Amino acid sequence: MPPPWKRIVAAPASRLSHVPRRVQRYFVIYATLLIAAWVSWKWIFQPDWESNRAIEKSLNEDKVFFGSNMRPEFSDMIQIKSMDTRLLPSDENFKQRLVIVGDVHGCKDELQALLDKVKFRAPHDHLTLTGDMISKGPDSAGVVSLARSLSASCVRGNHEDRMLLALADMRGHHAALPGPAEDPTDAQDLLDEESFSHGDYTFRSLAREFDDKQIKWLQACPVILRVGEIAGLGEMVVVHAGLVPGIPLERQDPYHVMNMRTIDLDTRLPSENREGTPWEKLWNKYQSHVPPQSAERSSVVYGHDSKRGKNIHKYSFGLDSGCVAGGRLTALVIEAGRKGEVAKTRTVDVKCKTYWQKSQSKTNNKSET
Repeated sequence: MPPPWKRIVAAPASRLSHVPRRVQRYFVIYATLLIAAWVSWKWIFQPDWESNRAIEKSLNEDKVFFGSNMRPEFSDMIQIKSMDTRLLPSDENFKQRLVIVGDVHGCKDELQALLDKVKFRAPHDHLTLTGDMISKGPDSAGVVSLARSLSASCVRGNHEDRMLLALADMRGHHAALPGPAEDPTDAQDLLDEESFSHGDYTFRSLAREFDDKQIKWLQACPVILRVGEIAGLGEMVVVHAGLVPGIPLERQDPYHVMNMRTIDLDTRLPSENREGTPWEKLWNKYQSHVPPQSAERSSVVYGHDSKRGKNIHKYSFGLDSGCVAGGRLTALVIEAGRKGEVAKTRTVDVKCKTYWQKSQSKTNNKSET
């Protein structure tokens, strides 16, 4: 006779043997589906549901948020420009296309390959660049020359901003390049050299690659480009990094427009760090509550965040797909639909060579990403 513990274990199995196999299969299937549903809720749907609840709560709160007050004026940059309406795809300009390209970062060959792939036709098409056209890659000056030759539009990214600030500092202090004891391969200045501590060596060195006409073209790139009304997309805007929803373009903080990645839901304070809610998630939720015919209805095209990569939502189009680090260079192509219909949009990309490793950023500060 088997020991008692074996009889206890064998008893359920014996009883189970009398259950029809079809019932056993159904039981296993239902149990598996129940476990899968619980795991999906716990790790996928619940976090998203809680995030949406937090966003809705933030949007419904009646209090003063960051950006509600007037911002100071900046004399060294252009806050907003408006695109010539003749460049927009419309019923009248049905052959016209907008080709908006994410962060090029000095990758001229890839930019040319992308334009070839979309069959760019000047002057019927208009090129717009979302900032960070320069730095890290092999031919920043070549990218600017190509953009100028095509009469492209642009916005100022954090890399253009730092280079232009470094250039202004060089000219203001008549700083030589490099310092007397400075290794030209250093990413940062030696700050104890009093006569040569005027900014980042990398950006001062980069500034020397451009001629005066290229510098003037870069200086003319606004922080915010108001593209205009696109059928089905509302008022379209191009920026480098992001916008705070509910704040007029004139009051947007230019530093955050060029650097933000997330927003704190309690204060609406933008941040270049990743702690917080992705700004585009809050933007899309806010826009979903805006009446279709309202002047506030707006779509944003931006770059900057290569970690999130191509990031397309209903009211936002993220185009930085990490070209300079061996990713892809992405364009948003916008063309007119049939008469009375919404505009057509599609993304096109090309593979890029690796010119810059992310490990190189360890010697640089956060604003070089």
